[in-house]
Amino acid sequence: MGEGYPHEPSRRQRRRTIRRLSITLAVLAGLIAAAWLQVEPNPPLEHFADREVSIIAHAGAQGHAPPNTMEAFDAAVELGADTLEMDLQVTADDRIVTIHDGTVDRTTDGSGAVADLTLEQVQALDAGHAWEDPDGDTPFRGQGVRHAALSEVFEAFPDTPLVIELKTDGGTDIIQPTIDLIDDFGRDDGSVVVASFDENYLVPVREQLPRVPTNMPESETHGFYVRQLVGLHPWWTPPGEVFQVPEEFDGRQVVTPRFTRAAERLGVDVQVWTVNDPEQMHRILDAGAHGILTDYPDRVVDVLAEREAERGMVRGPDPRRYDGQLDRAERLQDTAQWLTPVWAVVTFLGDEEFYLLLLPLTYWAFSRRIGLRLGVMLLLSASVNGLLKLTFTTPRPSFLRPELAEVTETSFGLPSGHAQNATAIWGLLVALLRPWPVRVGLVALIAAIAWSRIHLGVHFLEDMVVGVGAGLVLLAAFLALQGRFARWWARVTTGARVLASLAASLALIAPATLLSGRLQNVGFDWTGVTDAAAMTGASGVVGPAAALAGFGAGVALLDVGGGFDHRGPVWKRAVRVLLGLVGVAVIFLGLGAVFPSGEQPLELVLRYVRYGLVGAWVGGLAPWLFVRLGLAVAAPERAAAVDPSFDQPTTRPTGG
Repeated sequence: MGEGYPHEPSRRQRRRTIRRLSITLAVLAGLIAAAWLQVEPNPPLEHFADREVSIIAHAGAQGHAPPNTMEAFDAAVELGADTLEMDLQVTADDRIVTIHDGTVDRTTDGSGAVADLTLEQVQALDAGHAWEDPDGDTPFRGQGVRHAALSEVFEAFPDTPLVIELKTDGGTDIIQPTIDLIDDFGRDDGSVVVASFDENYLVPVREQLPRVPTNMPESETHGFYVRQLVGLHPWWTPPGEVFQVPEEFDGRQVVTPRFTRAAERLGVDVQVWTVNDPEQMHRILDAGAHGILTDYPDRVVDVLAEREAERGMVRGPDPRRYDGQLDRAERLQDTAQWLTPVWAVVTFLGDEEFYLLLLPLTYWAFSRRIGLRLGVMLLLSASVNGLLKLTFTTPRPSFLRPELAEVTETSFGLPSGHAQNATAIWGLLVALLRPWPVRVGLVALIAAIAWSRIHLGVHFLEDMVVGVGAGLVLLAAFLALQGRFARWWARVTTGARVLASLAASLALIAPATLLSGRLQNVGFDWTGVTDAAAMTGASGVVGPAAALAGFGAGVALLDVGGGFDHRGPVWKRAVRVLLGLVGVAVIFLGLGAVFPSGEQPLELVLRYVRYGLVGAWVGGLAPWLFVRLGLAVAAPERAAAVDPSFDQPTTRPTGG
């Protein structure tokens, strides 16, 4: 070890540091790879995908006519149902009939097991005999109503989507005749969903008719339910395409926003049975259910119309809770329209693009110490903000009322990135600069940037408050830890510095890929959303995190080359900035024109390379070039890292 640096670590300590960092990198890379190995969503079922909410008539409109009869199916279509659901039993002559029970006792004037009767015998019975209307009358008794054969339903409703449930009372003999009927009528095109409470009845359907969607009974749904509670559902391949569940089961709330969003992630529809109360309909629609099985299709029609008229959307939480803030933003824009251009300029002072111009200029030409810290803070804050947005997934005002948008934004709302970054970056300057007028001005700038987002219609008040809070937490952590980190940075080798920079970036990217994978295929029914993929993707974190890695690696390698001193004649500083920004443009725009953009793994890897090279250029390559061209003089970095107040060239300690 060098005599002038008593805290220089031993060779064993250096190897241990490298080993720990390498293991950390391997673990983080494994997490990212695991995120990219999540299953692809099922392709959407065309009929259900075309509707925000599907109205599924349970056994027909059995609140208006005897269940599982042509009268009930006709009434359901007339009352607004888009899908007919029916129960199936097999008769003694292997015909499939639409009836719920394994016996005819409850719904007809006869008795006996369906499996012991022929189709002709079942249909000779009066299926309207026992049905009563709300007044207790039996208007369908003696009117020739009968339980329909499945073949009759196929013939009568060739273009109507159906959900057919295989009842288990008569045993497995029901399976093959049903499969044959679906095939004979050409209904293996996805327009018929086969359901059962026993997965063994669905396996032959899935094997023989792979294009026919199926539900997932309790044995399969339970596995998903547990996985979505702990966030492991993206690695589960659903054996079917539809969850048909009650709102509650065994005292547990099944249908929640978390459940329906997790199902959407897998491309699975959530259909809730049996819902006849309008209040319950509102509740499960608030949770994001995709379909309602009901005895009263007309009630669902009314509820959907009411929600559309009052909320502008039928699924998801009630956006009217934002009405007060949306109205305020409208008033601000109407009464102070002349201020809109002013706030647009103010908000630009919080744009990442502005910081990406300001911070290299500071680092290259004004203060290496301040520029270094501001650069790290910006890239760290931007990455953390992206993670928080993927966690909270809340709308912006402009997503709910597109006419409010004075600037274009595509990411989630909470927390405000402008408020957070301004608090962290300008707040760091408040801590670094001494003159109190400058500090007061910077605090006022932070407040103005945060408020501009409300006036411009892209953030709610809580977005701003949480953004400022997150920025303050980052700022406090940075100020508390920077000295300790600087001393560690000074002790370790260049290789350890580079590995630490890479590990820091992957520590931000790993949760981003996991969170983004959780949101893949999830719908957000906000009218102002124009790019859902960009909103739910990980690229918003990958970019700044990669630039952080490149910046750190560049600074580390610059030390090996002798460092650089930001001082010098004004003309040299100006040439540095001009040359450096040209390099940024060549790397960023040049690779941007060559590399594809998107949210797939290869595209994210290339994005990492692109932003990482930009960070490396700003942090190390450009200063190294400045020294080689005579635009700056060399100055070792290590002492500057140890002492935050240091900004003078010095000699590098030996043994490094």
